[in-house]
Amino acid sequence: MVSSDVLCCLPSGEQVHVFTIATPQARVRLMEFGAALLSIEVPDALGRQADVLLGLASLADYRDNPACHGSTIGPIANRTDKAEITLGPVACHLARNNGPDMRNNLHTSLTSGLHKRLWRGVATEKENAMSLTCPLADGELGLPGNRTFTADVSLVDLPNDTTRLTVSYACKTDALTFVNMTNHSYFNLAGHNAGSTMDTMLRLEADSFLPIREDSVSTGEIRPVDGTPFDFRKPKAIGRDIDADDEQLHRAHGYDHCFCITGWRPDVRERLALSAFEPSTGRSLEIRITTPGAHLYTGNWLDDAHAKGGGSYGPRSGFAFEPEFYPDCAHHPSWPQPVCTPEQPYSQRIVYQFGVVPR
Repeated sequence: MVSSDVLCCLPSGEQVHVFTIATPQARVRLMEFGAALLSIEVPDALGRQADVLLGLASLADYRDNPACHGSTIGPIANRTDKAEITLGPVACHLARNNGPDMRNNLHTSLTSGLHKRLWRGVATEKENAMSLTCPLADGELGLPGNRTFTADVSLVDLPNDTTRLTVSYACKTDALTFVNMTNHSYFNLAGHNAGSTMDTMLRLEADSFLPIREDSVSTGEIRPVDGTPFDFRKPKAIGRDIDADDEQLHRAHGYDHCFCITGWRPDVRERLALSAFEPSTGRSLEIRITTPGAHLYTGNWLDDAHAKGGGSYGPRSGFAFEPEFYPDCAHHPSWPQPVCTPEQPYSQRIVYQFGVVPR
């Protein structure tokens, strides 16, 4: 079932709709501003429902939202060195909004990127599904092409008492362009306002990760996780090694790195990337992706005094897992490249599967 309500109005007077997708086991809320997920309610091992998605109290807070709670990020997610990329013979200049002297770029634009745009949503013919769209004109945000971005969201209960939330991103363009979208949701499987996630058990299907410079831009190295605190190939608590004496952890104040998820092929097939388990509630989460990598951020700088439900979030009270092509891949041509053309539109999927482990 899909229902719709007017959440609020922007200063321009444009209405922002919020949509609720409900199944017998779960309920998801999302809104047109930023194509953002607002809440995900799922049961624990005893059948008790809780919202496991961190979020904010009002539309005004989402219009600020420096942590990008729940939002669709793009056209280019993560950091781009020197705030520029080259597409064929064309140099594309992005906003200089991050790093020393603001010389780099983060998330294309912090004021008018896709997470700060008003999308338009409609229910689809598919049961328990929504489709949201957002256009960008040629040259807008520094990138070529008249582009139409789409976010399709669906929710379905599965026979094994799990619930699958699928977020599919697409872009159509009339000219060669660059697209690297992601979703920036933060999870706490004990409940959005339950405090630290450091006891959550995590497994990542990754043999390597991307080290970062002091300004958080990828160095260009692909480093094996073996023998490092970045080895999540066997389940371990997020907090077990997060304060280890490691230069990469010191630079990010925890995990804030892209992991190279094994098994990528350019055929848009989903593969398991993350498995999480929260011991106190029995809730579990598996994330399947189609992109080469995914960025693990342990909320090291979270500081939200106006969280939803009267709550507040501090550092490490949620973890984000952002599927993406490798950050700054435009400057590393040997890495997979998310170019988008009229003949080859951009298309990627994220599948979140929620369940429980009997206690």
